Amino acid sequence: MIMWMLSAGVRPYYDKPHDNQLIQEICSGLRPNVISGTPPVFSSLMLQCLDANPSNRPSASYLYECFGNWITAICDDPNPSELSNQFDIAEEIKFANLETLKFNISPCHEGAIYFSRPLLDD
Repeated sequence: MIMWMLSAGVRPYYDKPHDNQLIQEICSGLRPNVISGTPPVFSSLMLQCLDANPSNRPSASYLYECFGNWITAICDDPNPSELSNQFDIAEEIKFANLETLKFNISPCHEGAIYFSRPLLDD
């Protein structure tokens, strides 16, 4: 979900009440959609992390390796690569849409609660 938040710029399910119905939908496979303009390598890893089967999700050591490779390709390697190009294109898209995004922020649903609490039966 952290990767999705970084891509989307908003919290997941901000537009839905955080209730038992949302819990059931998530347990039944509801996942946030990949945001347009997200680098393919980023969205691929994000979808692996959101896999319903925990056995298919990457390990912490795999994530550490991936993020390390990304940082090296994006920040340290002076030569462009396919990986750095994906992130560069995504940044260009984000900056091109920045003005539009300022005015299209949807309000958070009043039932979207982002702190721990006991679940109440509906």
